[in-house]
Amino acid sequence: MSLNDSPFVDRLNTNYAPSNSEILEIHALLVDPENELARIDARIEEMEIALAQLKEQRASLERPIDAHRALLAPIRRIPQDVLVEIFLLCLPSEHNALIDPAEAPLVLVRICRHWRSVAYSSPILWRSIHIPSLHYRETPPNVLLRLEKIVKEWLERSANCSLSVSFVDSANYVPDLDSHPLVLQLLPFSRRFCHLTLTGDAAFLQPILRLGSEDLPLLQTLRTELRYSISDCFDAFRIPTLRDISLCVDAEPHSLPLPWSRLTSLRLACGYLRTDHGRNGGLDIGGAFDVLRRCPNLVDCQLKVNAVRENAKHDTSPDRPTPPANTSLAHRLLPSF
Repeated sequence: MSLNDSPFVDRLNTNYAPSNSEILEIHALLVDPENELARIDARIEEMEIALAQLKEQRASLERPIDAHRALLAPIRRIPQDVLVEIFLLCLPSEHNALIDPAEAPLVLVRICRHWRSVAYSSPILWRSIHIPSLHYRETPPNVLLRLEKIVKEWLERSANCSLSVSFVDSANYVPDLDSHPLVLQLLPFSRRFCHLTLTGDAAFLQPILRLGSEDLPLLQTLRTELRYSISDCFDAFRIPTLRDISLCVDAEPHSLPLPWSRLTSLRLACGYLRTDHGRNGGLDIGGAFDVLRRCPNLVDCQLKVNAVRENAKHDTSPDRPTPPANTSLAHRLLPSF
């Protein structure tokens, strides 16, 4: 008898309590269905064992098949020089390469052994680096040492390539450190600096800013944003190869020993200096005109005009207009046709 035809169908899913005789009858009704259920469970177990065995056989076949198919991948047939060109296109174009395992070039060494070998043996991939500075009083020493090791190895991989380096330190100050380890670490590579960006305490950056043309023979671009005065460390700004300067500093514009006549690009913002005689420095409109007169070869120029001289307030000459303070004088010269 099928359980669908059971005399107890109307009692199912209720609170009915069967009698002793009905209990015996129910046990009898369940014998055949329970035996059938056991047979089905046994078959399922057999099939699951067979399926597991088939899956294992499939995996043992699939692994070598995939390994052989990988040999047919077009990327394997790309010549190494072409692969390097592809790697170069992965590098950032708007800024120097970051010390970030998720970005090129570091991400490229994580793909496979071959790519790692190609990347490490291609100095051109390591010719730019952005170096963030950690707080030396709050960061664990092992983390600091790790960063210094990464920077050293990175620069060494660049071999003889010219370098583009940006160093930003907004966390450390002179009272906390006598010298900056990362700045000192850059010095042995100075002869290959082509583009250099420095941000931070001027005292920390003095070892680089005091370098001359013998130590910076390739330097074309120097961009700085310095805290405090740097009146005693302008040597790097005198280098004759410089063509592009960006300088944000507390100083008198006319006191800056820049190679004015050679510059093709200039961004200049001069803040105020506080002295015993009051506040000096800044750049007024007259100073801006003077800067432009000194730079006959400029193609691109941005000057932050943030000062108004006392004598300029009473000057009504049309050649010497007085702009509002804290304005920017941007100037771009186009080549002649």
